[in-house]
Amino acid sequence: MKKLILGSALALWAVVPSITQAQKAKPVVAVVRIDDLAHTGQAATFSSMIESAVAGSGRFRLMEREQMGKLVGEQTRARGGVVTTNSPGRAGGFEGVDYLIYGTITALGTKSGADAGSKLLHGFLGDKNAGCTATVATLALDIKITDAATSEIKYVSRINEQQKDSACGGRAEIDGAALMRSAAQKIAIGLVTSIYPIQVAAVQGDGTIVLNYGEGAVSPGQVLSVVARGKEIRDPATGEVLSADETRLG
Repeated sequence: MKKLILGSALALWAVVPSITQAQKAKPVVAVVRIDDLAHTGQAATFSSMIESAVAGSGRFRLMEREQMGKLVGEQTRARGGVVTTNSPGRAGGFEGVDYLIYGTITALGTKSGADAGSKLLHGFLGDKNAGCTATVATLALDIKITDAATSEIKYVSRINEQQKDSACGGRAEIDGAALMRSAAQKIAIGLVTSIYPIQVAAVQGDGTIVLNYGEGAVSPGQVLSVVARGKEIRDPATGEVLSADETRLG
C-alpha cells in the first residue's frame, strides 16, 4: 500500500509542472474597452461576459481587470510622451498582452407589433378578445480584436443578436442578459477560431470527419470546405508569412 501511494504522489508531482507550463504557454487576452454608444449602462457587465466566454474556451489566459486598468493608464500617459515602451512604434503599456479586444455597443432596443399567428390561435380557442403582440429585442455590436505586438487585426465583426417573444393579454418577456451572453460567446468563438483555425483532427473508418471544434464554432447545416495546406508564401523583404498554398480536398 505504501508503494502505491508513493507512486501516485510521484506521478502527481510529474504532471503538475506540465499543466503549469501549458497554462503559461496560453496567449493572454485583455478586454481593453467597450464603448456604449447606445447608452445602455451595460458596458462593464458586457466586458465581464466577454472575459468569461473567452476564459471558458480554455485556450487563453485573461489579464486581471485591475492590472488592465493600470496598463490602460500607462498607455494614455505614453501617448503624451511620459512613458516609453520596449516595442518601437507602439504606445507603451501592453507588453504583457497578446490580443486586445475592443468593442462598441451601437444599439439595444425592442420593437413590438401585432402577432397574427397568436391571434389566430387564441381565436380558434375561443378567446377572441385577447390582444397578442410580438416583441423583438435587438443588440448590435462592433467588435475588433488585434494582435498587441503587431497591431494586426485578427478579427473584426458586426454582431446582431435578436430575441423574440410573443404574449397575449400580457407583456412579452425579453432577457437582455441572455442577448449579451450570446453575443459574448460569438466574440469568444471569433477570437478562438481566428487564432486556432478549425482543423480536421481525425478521419474515422466510416468516413466521419472529426474536427477540433464542436457546437458553437460549427452548427448543423453549415457547409465547410476541406483543404490541404501547402507551402507558405513569404514576403521576400520581411520574411512575414503572407499566405499559403491550399489544395481543396472536398
